[in-house]
Amino acid sequence: MYQKGVTAERFRIAARALAALALSACVAPHASAADQPTITFFVAGDSHFGARDMGDANRSIVEQMNALPGTDYPPELGGQVEVPRGVLFMGDMTDSSQETEWRNFERVYGRTGRDGLLKYPVFEAIGNHDVIGDSPIVRHVKRRHGSLVYSWDWADVHFVCLDMYPDATTRAWLVKDLAKVGHSRPLIVFFHYAIQGPYGDFWPEADKQALAQALDGYNLLAIFHGHFHHAGHYVWSGQDVFLPGSPRHASHQFLVVRLSAHQLAVGFWDFDTRAWRDAFVKAIRR
Repeated sequence: MYQKGVTAERFRIAARALAALALSACVAPHASAADQPTITFFVAGDSHFGARDMGDANRSIVEQMNALPGTDYPPELGGQVEVPRGVLFMGDMTDSSQETEWRNFERVYGRTGRDGLLKYPVFEAIGNHDVIGDSPIVRHVKRRHGSLVYSWDWADVHFVCLDMYPDATTRAWLVKDLAKVGHSRPLIVFFHYAIQGPYGDFWPEADKQALAQALDGYNLLAIFHGHFHHAGHYVWSGQDVFLPGSPRHASHQFLVVRLSAHQLAVGFWDFDTRAWRDAFVKAIRR
């Protein structure tokens, strides 16, 4: 039987539901990719404090990092360098794991952006030169970050430090960490050892394949590592891998990384010539 009152009430409920749905589409509780802030960070590594001439070289790097915001990117990237959220540091802060070497690292790079020459926070992985003998460096990194493996978020992007390299214990931690993040969140991973190429055999191939499996299905934007002392880019297991240079040896570069709504851009800054050496750009999903 037709009941006018009931039908009218159903109509009003449906109308309110449609209005609420339309409103939620306009002001969704989760920001769209276009609404996400641009994230800029620098990537450096292998400072080797304690080796010859490394003090002056690292001070020059940090002075250039401090002055780089406002600098034009290479034409293929466009725009200007924004103030970075921080610096990812790929390990080998010291040359022989000495307390005095670490103190020099902290004087130049600091931790918070207010306690050293560098104006930005630092997030370091441990390197093989940092664990020689009864190294105090391990204790210092744990003091600064709570652990040798740790993670944090800048806006919607999840950053993960995986120690010198992701062994079985580190991967078990990683699996738990990523389970809380989900598969759609953008992800950045970094550690010290190279995955492939020269000096890429410092950790077992089985660990590398296990890492690829642990990261499979996640929205991994890039992997960063050090150790090789040579700036560059390659693709491993379908993922883009970047490495900065080092003040030691000949590849004197660090990376400037920009994550915009739909793009990952990497500039290679040469701190000898004080100019861009190379650039990379790709589409991403945020």
